[in-house]
Amino acid sequence: MKAPPMLGIIGWSGAGKTTLLERLVPELTSRALRVACVKHSSDDHPLHRAGSDSARAQHAGAALVGFATPHGTQLTTAEALSPAHLARYADAVDLVLVEGWKDGPLPKLEVWREGLGAPLAASRPDVLAVVTDASVLPESLAGLPRLPSRDARAVADFIVAWLREAARPPRPPGAGRAELKGLTHRPVRRFDGATLRAAEDDRIAVEEPLEIRVSGDTVATTMRTPGQDRELAVGFLFGEGILMDGDDLGSLFHCGHPGEEGFGNVLEVTPASGAVLDLERVAATRRGTLTTSACGVCGRRTVDDLLATCAPVAPGPVLSAHTVARATERLRAVQHNFEHTGGVHAAAALDANGELLAASEDVGRHNAVDKVVGALVLARAVRAPRRLPVPPFPAAPTVLAVSGRASFEIVQKAARARIPVVVSVSAASSLAIDLALRSGMTLAAFSRNGRCNVYTGAERLGPTPPTSWNP
Repeated sequence: MKAPPMLGIIGWSGAGKTTLLERLVPELTSRALRVACVKHSSDDHPLHRAGSDSARAQHAGAALVGFATPHGTQLTTAEALSPAHLARYADAVDLVLVEGWKDGPLPKLEVWREGLGAPLAASRPDVLAVVTDASVLPESLAGLPRLPSRDARAVADFIVAWLREAARPPRPPGAGRAELKGLTHRPVRRFDGATLRAAEDDRIAVEEPLEIRVSGDTVATTMRTPGQDRELAVGFLFGEGILMDGDDLGSLFHCGHPGEEGFGNVLEVTPASGAVLDLERVAATRRGTLTTSACGVCGRRTVDDLLATCAPVAPGPVLSAHTVARATERLRAVQHNFEHTGGVHAAAALDANGELLAASEDVGRHNAVDKVVGALVLARAVRAPRRLPVPPFPAAPTVLAVSGRASFEIVQKAARARIPVVVSVSAASSLAIDLALRSGMTLAAFSRNGRCNVYTGAERLGPTPPTSWNP
């Protein structure tokens, strides 16, 4: 029997392992995952109280010793913890989380807190990521992902992505392994102008379908790069006007179970108690359910339908023209997949000082923007106009920087999120300029080497760069 995926949660005493599990298990359960938790201890203490009936039965040689109450049944065995032992429960669970087995033969997450001791990950290569509230990891952990300890959703996203990767079929021998999420490998033969060379391995951006469902009804299917699927779905629903606020969300989870074919390509969204997600809004403007990775408005009936959904954007702060012109430079730090493939787009949201709030990559331009907007909605940095911000007050997104061109749907999504400035690396389309003008937005294009072309909203820009921004 194939063992269920197993993941260790390690860390020094007091680092917050149990607290993380308390937050993580409900988040994973909300995504239809059956989770088992095992507490491992290195202390040699008995499982049953000395002299108790169950201890006497165990001492007598019983292979299994049980203790049952109206609340449930607990069975113990004298067998030591091992992956083979946990494999017996493959039919009952989708994931086993083992707390405290720092030297066990499992992939691990380390919960680390400054001041408790040197990170365990420095001497354990099977640590996948570090969960911490520290703003910067020590140099000994260079290269490991850092996950915020207070954000169970982010940790759950990482675990689900790891489960999806583990469920993929093994690669052929010699094919190598994708170094980054969102990458795969395919053979290529390069023509150098004279000779067609022998086949070699090439890194390719992953493109897979994501079906977005709301309470069981399919809303759209988009071709995207896997990763940040929750943000993508939330950003898409927000951009369509189906979702008005992050508080209207109940749960978001991938349908099916790890190991099943297609797991991770269907995302179910349910509303919060008392909230209504209005599917009629998208049904009235789309002929079908397929959204490509290049066009965010396919199937729309008329451009007027789109324009009607974009209310004027508030004036917002006066920005330095220097900040706007160099906004797209912030994309370079997040374009990891692009560096390897040249096949993905990027988007980033910045505050008024040019500080990065959210960023994403995707094969589709509008998907990258949806992921960014979705992250802002989940962080409550973008809210419905009727709802006031709640503490801690997140920084307001002021600039949306995008790779590629600024087309109508990119400006439309920014307008829906009330982001007043859009900056693109490449050209702007005529309809994008018209929408930005109508919505009171600033639209700049050809942002390169500290220069840009400003087509609308130049009154929002000032000459002096902010002292707090370091490009």
